[in-house]
Amino acid sequence: MATRSPFRTAFRWTARVGATVLVLLVVGGATAYGVSERRLRARFAVPDHSVVVQEDSATVAAGRHIATIRGCVDCHGPDLGGRIVVDDPAIGLLAATNLTGGGQGAVLTEADWERAVRHGVRRDSSPLLMMPAHEYSVLSDEDLGAIVAYARSLPAIGTAQPGAKPGPLGRALHLAGQFPLLPAEKVDHAAPHPARVAVEPTAAYGGYLASSCIGCHGETLAGGKIPGAPPEWGPAANITPAGIGNWTEADLARALRTGRRPDGSTMDTTVMPVRLLKTMTDVEVTALYAYLKTVPPREFGAR
Repeated sequence: MATRSPFRTAFRWTARVGATVLVLLVVGGATAYGVSERRLRARFAVPDHSVVVQEDSATVAAGRHIATIRGCVDCHGPDLGGRIVVDDPAIGLLAATNLTGGGQGAVLTEADWERAVRHGVRRDSSPLLMMPAHEYSVLSDEDLGAIVAYARSLPAIGTAQPGAKPGPLGRALHLAGQFPLLPAEKVDHAAPHPARVAVEPTAAYGGYLASSCIGCHGETLAGGKIPGAPPEWGPAANITPAGIGNWTEADLARALRTGRRPDGSTMDTTVMPVRLLKTMTDVEVTALYAYLKTVPPREFGAR
């Protein structure tokens, strides 16, 4: 009587397991693609909100400053001519728009700017990819208008950026809450917008400025792994009172402007955008410090 070879039995078992895993991967991938595609094709109702753009020199200068400390120039480039932010087959192709008169800036109306910056959606109400509107939704009409005035004052750059296209890993990470592919999902689109926010050394103004910190430091400012950041990036610091401890206002100013901590150690300026934050005014630093002292203490990573 012939006996079954242990090797053949093991091979058949392994093949069946491998086939099962492959089927599960294919089904899981197809499901993830379908769910992510539905979210990518969503439409967001955005109330009409008028923003008046004054294009005088003072407003343009204010817009340049706001676009710098708020990080607009980090993605869209120093000349706002746009650039490719991510180009990875797995993550996807994500490019920041050319906002000058040589690109999209030539056709963007005030209403288009308002939808994109504060809501993260296009004119047709479809969501923009990676546009951090959840950080900018609090912007005042005055500050948003200043950014628009600044963009319109710049020389036209003729560079055309490719269309954004998320990859399979980017879609999966988005579904897992680890990649901010659609910030429009995080915005309260019905929330009112202030006409103007007083520039003064108060915790209230500091909280307004700190909305641009949440992308890296998290909603609670407790730091930790930055969602969607490259693997080589380190974690964001805990900037709640539990993290900055007995830092003084001068310590914060030094950190923002030089990238050095109170103990003299150097921050990773790849992650911490000192090149942008060093332009913050004394009033802005004082206000931010006042706000950070009011934030509830959190353990590191409790985003």
